[in-house]
Amino acid sequence: MRFRSRRRNLAADTSGAAAVEFAFITFSLILFTFAIFDVGFALYWFNRAEKATQLGVRMAAVSNPVTDFFSSFDGEIGNTPAVAGTSCESGTGTLQSFCNHAVITCFVEDGNGSCTAPNADAIALEPGNFVDAAFTKIFNEMRVVYPQLSSENVEVEYRPSVAGFVGRPGSTAGTFNLVPQVTVRIVDLKYNFIALGALLGLQAFDLPVISASVNGEDLDHTTPL
Repeated sequence: MRFRSRRRNLAADTSGAAAVEFAFITFSLILFTFAIFDVGFALYWFNRAEKATQLGVRMAAVSNPVTDFFSSFDGEIGNTPAVAGTSCESGTGTLQSFCNHAVITCFVEDGNGSCTAPNADAIALEPGNFVDAAFTKIFNEMRVVYPQLSSENVEVEYRPSVAGFVGRPGSTAGTFNLVPQVTVRIVDLKYNFIALGALLGLQAFDLPVISASVNGEDLDHTTPL
């Protein structure tokens, strides 16, 4: 009888309820705070990555291409080379045949740079050789705002554009040195959770591909940039 009475008294005792409730609420608040911290930090680095692509593509647009393809490309096979300054836009608003080439993408993999043209056709010819100095110049500019960036996270793409023209600095007789559309991408970038990673053991997740595009320029330089 006495045991039952003590059990009823214990069940009715609420003196420690506030401490238990506070523990649950505190953990939830800490988790929520860490989540805000991690999301904000991820957005911060994503924004820096976007700025890095913008700086990179600006540098790529006014510098020597990462591929030496444009220093030897002489237009469509059998076509008469165009004179310097000729627009790539035809009278009908389409691409001039002598400006047409494959979309060339240059990147670094396992420490080695290469250029590919997966959509190459009869007029594309080869994508050219990777120019390390040109890539390094772009990459170093991007690392100014994103120091954690790896060379294997960067791709530089060149595609024919009706807004392009013939006659980039360094042109020689019989070559075009086209000025195409340039795109710089950051790929395979991961974000490692800082707070939630330690608290919940969350794994790093892949950020989406970040890219920026502009039309190439020559800035009327007489020597290659």
